[in-house]
Amino acid sequence: MQLSAIKLFRMVPSLMQAEKSCAFLLLMLLPVASQAVLTDSLTIGNAKALALAHAVTADPPGIDSIHYNPAGLARIKGRKQQIKILAGSFDIKLELGGYNETRQALLDIAAIEADKLSSDGITKIIPEEEQERWFHNEAYQSTSKTEGAVVVLPGVGMIDVPLLLGVLGGASYSPQGTNITFGTNVYTPLAAGFYRADDDPGRFMGQRLSFTLITYFSPSIAVQLTDTFAFGASLNFNYAGVGMELPFRSDHLGIIALPNLCDFVTNSEGVAGIPICENLWPYEVIGTLEFVVEKALTLGMNVGFLWDVKPWLTLGVVYQSPVSMDMKGDFKWVNSDMWLDFLGSLTTQQFIENGLDLIGIEGQEVVEGKAYLDMTMPDHFAIGMSLQLSTRFKLNMDYKFTRWSEWEAIPITFSQPIDLLAIAKLVQPKLAGPNYVTFPLGMKDTWNLAVGLEYQYNDRL
Repeated sequence: MQLSAIKLFRMVPSLMQAEKSCAFLLLMLLPVASQAVLTDSLTIGNAKALALAHAVTADPPGIDSIHYNPAGLARIKGRKQQIKILAGSFDIKLELGGYNETRQALLDIAAIEADKLSSDGITKIIPEEEQERWFHNEAYQSTSKTEGAVVVLPGVGMIDVPLLLGVLGGASYSPQGTNITFGTNVYTPLAAGFYRADDDPGRFMGQRLSFTLITYFSPSIAVQLTDTFAFGASLNFNYAGVGMELPFRSDHLGIIALPNLCDFVTNSEGVAGIPICENLWPYEVIGTLEFVVEKALTLGMNVGFLWDVKPWLTLGVVYQSPVSMDMKGDFKWVNSDMWLDFLGSLTTQQFIENGLDLIGIEGQEVVEGKAYLDMTMPDHFAIGMSLQLSTRFKLNMDYKFTRWSEWEAIPITFSQPIDLLAIAKLVQPKLAGPNYVTFPLGMKDTWNLAVGLEYQYNDRL
């Protein structure tokens, strides 16, 4: 079917149609990012909170209360220390589908029309040895799975690890005879990352990707204002880091018209002459982008309260402020040999070379420079209830809001221009330009309900 589509587009004779085909060619698709919300508080790694679906706003767990609701520190008396080992792996499996309805309809129409032309004796225009490179889409109805975890660390950058492993801890102190508790904690509000194999079909959505937010110092205070009401707050000192490795390809339907552009030079009999450019294969890599950006210090704040309405009923509220993550670091863009050959063949025509210069295409093998990413860790609000149903059963319930619309799109700016992005600006100026690219994630603000049930087997378990 796709071969027939090539035949149809190849027969378009007019230069105007060739220009339209060229416009389609310039639309180099930006990667489609997974639209999944990273689970709130998952990487805090508190066993009680995990077991109760993080419904602990009114029943905060020990020193980790600094994150879940700092008012919970008021329940800790004397000196306390906490050390925990957090381990986890990212095992993500994706079932990649077929073409969308619009793309499939265009291919179907092209096949019908091309069959009519074939009945008139039109010769096949794609040699057998090239058909695999034209038509084999490795991501079509395939399965993608991650191989392991990726993490961005201060002074190290982005590294692959078989699993995430970290030692975290904190301490608290309540002076004797006072109603005040002080504390600090080391924890990871966000530590998500994965890598895929070099031949995995899902790598075009991200071969390596890591988001890291580490709270390494969180001076906190909680005050038991009355017998039934406690207030707490923490100031959080955070490290933020983001890393990505992403291969780009150009599987746009319009690229099948490329032979028109390459062969529009004809002789006096109207027979196609020597092509003026090399082919771009739609399912092969044009270039690869790699960057790591970070910020050593960015501040956040948590505030909350606990109200013991009845001996069997506690209400809690917490607000976690947004955290600005205006990071900077290094990037590297590597153009593929296919792309360089394509540009090299175009520059044999002076008027095309002048046009490429005007757009800002330089054809360098490697482009390196500084990268800048300005994003925000969303703020979070939760209201919770803890209900003691009996001496052994307790029901916790939270209603939570996270402003994930902050991640509707992720904009990245580069200190040096990139060829592919310069072309993409012609058709998608809001998403790409020579020195910037925006990855649309489409995330939206979310409310969710969390419910956990606790059974106290005995005083210790």
